[in-house]
Amino acid sequence: MKDGSVLMGEIVKKENNSLMLTTTYAGTLKIKWDQVRSFESKEPVSILLKSERLISTRYVNNTDKGNSQIKKIGENWKSEFKTDNVSYINPDPWRLNKGYKVSGNIHFALESDHGNTVEQDIDINGKLEFRSLTDRYTLTGILENDTDKGKQSEDNWFFTGKYDRFTTKNRYYGALLSFERDRFDDLELRTIFGPYVGRQFYETHDLNLRLETGLSQVHESNMKSDNDKYLSFNWFIDYDQYFFNKFTQFYHKHNGLWNLENTQRMTLDSRTGFRFPLKSGFVASAELEFDYDNAPKADIGKTDTTYRVKLGYQFE
Repeated sequence: MKDGSVLMGEIVKKENNSLMLTTTYAGTLKIKWDQVRSFESKEPVSILLKSERLISTRYVNNTDKGNSQIKKIGENWKSEFKTDNVSYINPDPWRLNKGYKVSGNIHFALESDHGNTVEQDIDINGKLEFRSLTDRYTLTGILENDTDKGKQSEDNWFFTGKYDRFTTKNRYYGALLSFERDRFDDLELRTIFGPYVGRQFYETHDLNLRLETGLSQVHESNMKSDNDKYLSFNWFIDYDQYFFNKFTQFYHKHNGLWNLENTQRMTLDSRTGFRFPLKSGFVASAELEFDYDNAPKADIGKTDTTYRVKLGYQFE
């Protein structure tokens, strides 16, 4: 280390500005990469630079001038790259264009009360994602079915399939197909199909952020009012980040839809909350759902706010 200390352990990987080191005396340590003076590994590590150049070596020395040197046994140090140009050490295989990373989650909020009032709430949402270096497939779904005093108060579901094709490390284009039903908003079925462009600002285990905008063709089959079809501008934000040494993960995602043929009409669906990792992939969550429709077809309010406590499972 640059402060003169020496750490012993096995190098796991490097992401962002953190080098992960597994030790027998303190578990897994996260060390600031810019504080690492040098390391020696029993087995070669793979270093992926921002230029996408891949280097394999056992020895690395970071100088005070911001350069990283490597060498082979019996050779002298030679400068190879800037220290801050290291994107990953021991990157996941998909970052080297080897197969797909499969990740996903599913969360439940179930409540049943048969005391003085009869209530039964069911809320399920999940995501399944396949990610390679050049493309990404994402499936998401939401189901809500609630009753209050024996009468149904929520009956809706939402399903989306998306495909993304990356043109650079951070930029991509894609297409979506989604289906939505909301009986209490007079919506029998809303079908959305269209292209979009996006940017992946961050994509790591600790921090993810992406933004998408595009145009979509919307078809609405309604239960009582006239059916409708129109061109829309849509946007999507997906953000999550761990805080307090991974004690909690804050997340926010929302979908926006703006009718370009009737610009007075706009809908917004969002979910914001905190996840608390438990064990073996299980998580507990506290969530706020906020939905907005400035021109609802049924006799309901423009906004709908729901608070939930959920239990779920996620993997990657």
